[in-house]
Amino acid sequence: MQFAEYRAFEVQRQEASNAMMGLLAGAQLASHLLQLTAGSDTLLPEVFPRVPHIRRFNLRTEAALSILQSADTHLGAMSVPYALALHEDFLKTCVGLLIRDGKAPSNAANAVLAQLHDVIETATCKTFDPDSIIQIDTLRLMRNATIHSGGRAHQPLVDRVALWTPTAEKGWMRIAKKSLAGIAVGDRVEFGHAELILTLAVTKSLGRQTNVILRDSLSRSLWANLVIEDVLAEEPGILNRHQLERKAAGKARRYYAGLGLTDSELSAAMLVVLANT
Repeated sequence: MQFAEYRAFEVQRQEASNAMMGLLAGAQLASHLLQLTAGSDTLLPEVFPRVPHIRRFNLRTEAALSILQSADTHLGAMSVPYALALHEDFLKTCVGLLIRDGKAPSNAANAVLAQLHDVIETATCKTFDPDSIIQIDTLRLMRNATIHSGGRAHQPLVDRVALWTPTAEKGWMRIAKKSLAGIAVGDRVEFGHAELILTLAVTKSLGRQTNVILRDSLSRSLWANLVIEDVLAEEPGILNRHQLERKAAGKARRYYAGLGLTDSELSAAMLVVLANT
């Protein structure tokens, strides 16, 4: 099942992933290209005058190569918070659906990333994969250390890593190729290509888990309403009831198949949604 907000999250996540990988690859491509000018004292704006904004990179080859070859660390430090922000926004949307369905209190809308998975678990009496939660909590605390602690490990990060399970560490090592076990307060925290890939993998997994949890937790009446709203969001000009019923049935089969919504449920939802628009 893929409800509208989940589909939007997947598109955003994939677009962000492609953009981040493009920037990383672009830095390496530029690094290889600059090797052709090695030893030159000419500044880059003179070598590549038609490249937009090149004057902001007014360096000789050796200095430019040094920056480009370490670009993955800087891009990781910028990209990981962005990927986490996309995940947080999706979770907030999901919590909004739980509130709408009476499963979560209204003040749950104020929850932040550190709280959102717990909010969903409490509201649904279902659980996320614990290793995924440990991993995203670690990444979140690494982000916080980068932003608020000058890129140095703080006590919350050290405490979280100390709670790693063997399987959580194994999963981390499989992608990042290094472990944070034994990290101490004040140690340097760095993001790179591996940590970015890990963040994208963890948020993808948790996004899918959230999708399944909502599928099994929200009421059928709300799901039926969401199908109608999904259709109207894509085609707001639909006025013919028969056309709306037909499109809703098609949308339900394509994206909400796991629910098995009936025609009568969709018809009842259509009356509710149209009455409120």
